Amino acid sequence: MVKKRITSHDVAKLAGVSRSVVSAVLNNTPGIGVSAETRETVLAAIRELNYHVDAQARSMKTGRSMTLAAYGDTRHPLFMRLLEGMQQECEASGYHILLCSPGQRNSGDARNELLDLYHQRKIDGIVTLDDTSYRNRDWAHKVKEAGVPYVSVEGYDGTEGIYSILADYRGSVGMALDYMLPGDSAGTNAPVYAEVFHSSAGSRVIWAEKNRRDAYTDWCNLHGMKPSVSRHEEREGQVEWQEWLSQLGEGGGELPPVLVNWSSAVPDLYRAAHRLDLRIGKDLRIMAADNTIQGHRLSLPSLSCVEIPYVGMGQEAVRCVLKQIGQGPGTPGKLWLPALLRPGESA
Repeated sequence: MVKKRITSHDVAKLAGVSRSVVSAVLNNTPGIGVSAETRETVLAAIRELNYHVDAQARSMKTGRSMTLAAYGDTRHPLFMRLLEGMQQECEASGYHILLCSPGQRNSGDARNELLDLYHQRKIDGIVTLDDTSYRNRDWAHKVKEAGVPYVSVEGYDGTEGIYSILADYRGSVGMALDYMLPGDSAGTNAPVYAEVFHSSAGSRVIWAEKNRRDAYTDWCNLHGMKPSVSRHEEREGQVEWQEWLSQLGEGGGELPPVLVNWSSAVPDLYRAAHRLDLRIGKDLRIMAADNTIQGHRLSLPSLSCVEIPYVGMGQEAVRCVLKQIGQGPGTPGKLWLPALLRPGESA
């Protein structure tokens, strides 16, 4: 025999209140005063009857699914950090997350499916983790035309009409260099900026990397030091550092501090230093301008780094979408978040 479904009418009857009071307790409806005693009576009835809200019925009544779509590459560790922040904020606001990844599909097709879900009222808003140089005009037009609450994390930095949550990459490099060479470091060798890159990027200008490089150059000029940028190609997930390290020490004396743009390339640098009998943090001071691999916890000696605050960016993205849902689109703007300093033993 199929068990009878418990309804809000059953809860109201057991609690001795009207269904509107039950609804006010469940939805925190403004304008309907419910005493603390009555609220507890209703909650006790809900627990006793093991009542669960009919999400479909509530969606039909409110026009909301209480679900946000999170779009990004699930293979990317930074997307996982973003999801951590989104989950924290969604849980606090009574929302759920629908995880969406392009997989083997065309990115445009996958994004269009998000708009279909919005029109079907299966999601209330969209958050995408984009490349720092992402500025797809066609997608921006479709989002605006659909009227969907939307936030791009890392994308559309210089594009009006789109909400963006962005990281202060310039500030992150300044923070790292100030940590490596504090104000009393007169006479210390100028830091070397080791920029790792993928050949697949071709001649495309990557906004985040350009900001880091420019920030390094500006910092050196401000402190009367000659900038020294060394580029290193990552091939099949590895970077060859040993020959470069040997050349760096050919002049004798103390090696300059090294700031690496990607922490994912640091393990290879550690191994090359070990083969040359260089002690990390002593003979060779290293710092990373990101913390993708959580190097401050997983490397030995622990890696000094500045971390792009993806957890915080996920939290802010959800807040921004929910604000659009509750108050309308408003005037799209940009929110810049500072990096987080993770002191370690390597610098």
